[in-house]
Amino acid sequence: MKNVILFFSILYSLNIYSQEKPNYPEPEKGMKRVDLKLPKIENDKDYKVEIKFGMEIEVSECSDVQDFSFNSKNLENKYAIPPYRYPYYVLPKEIPVDIFTFNKSNCKESKKVKKKILSSQNIFREYNGYYTIPFYIPENWTIEYRLWKVNSEFKNVEH
Repeated sequence: MKNVILFFSILYSLNIYSQEKPNYPEPEKGMKRVDLKLPKIENDKDYKVEIKFGMEIEVSECSDVQDFSFNSKNLENKYAIPPYRYPYYVLPKEIPVDIFTFNKSNCKESKKVKKKILSSQNIFREYNGYYTIPFYIPENWTIEYRLWKVNSEFKNVEH
C-alpha cells in the first residue's frame, strides 16, 4: 500500500512540476511586460515574424512623421530564471529615439494631434506558436507584429 501511495505522489508531483510556467523577472518601474503569443499554424517553419515597436506621440497637424528609429542593439536577449531557458527581450527604460518630422507644404495649422508611429527597424524572429515571448519595454511603447511566409526552397544565383 505504501508503494502505491508513493507511486501516485511521485506521479502527481511530476505532473505539477511539468506544468509549471517559466519564471520571468518582474518589470522595473517605468517598464511593462508584453507577452507576444502567436497563433498556432500549420507548417510554422515556413513563417517568420516581423516585430516592430510603436509609440504614440503628439505632433503638429501639419507633420508628416511616419516612424522612429532607435539602436536595435539595445534590444537585449535574456533567459528566464533557472532552471528554465526560455528567452525574453528587454529594451532599456531610457532608450534614445530619433523622430524626424516633416511639415506638409501649404499647411498653416499648428494644432497638436496624437499619432501612433512604428519603429523603422525590421526585427525578424523564427516563428514559434508554442510559447509566449515576453518583451520588457517602456510603459508608453507597444509591440506590433506581422507574419511573413517564406519560400523554403533556395535558388541558385546565375552569374
